[in-house]
Amino acid sequence: MRKMAIFCLLGLISLMGWPQPTMSVTMSVVTVTAYHPGVTAPGSPKGVTASGQRVAEGMLAVSRDVERNLNLNFGDRVLLHGMGVFEFQDRMASRCRHKVDVFMKSYKKARRFGVRRYVVLVKMA
Repeated sequence: MRKMAIFCLLGLISLMGWPQPTMSVTMSVVTVTAYHPGVTAPGSPKGVTASGQRVAEGMLAVSRDVERNLNLNFGDRVLLHGMGVFEFQDRMASRCRHKVDVFMKSYKKARRFGVRRYVVLVKMA
């Protein structure tokens, strides 16, 4: 009975001409770390992302499971709650799960950043 009442109420709202939601939010809870171009995978060119761009402030690497779940494409902007908006330009190794790496220019800054757990990642529309 309760479900039927909710559906009737939603139908009534749409008949009354009230605005319908126009934006859907896709999000994931991730662990955030920092990376620096001095640390690269063997065989990969130093400072080049998976998208072919040179690394720069404001870019991030996302684990493949998060990339799939949020349906991310290179260049998409994502919001890390409490940290700001970043551009997805790199992907992490396939063994990583529920992780995001934020690019930092200095090694010291990256080390100081540490690990931040349970950060909400939201895909910007």
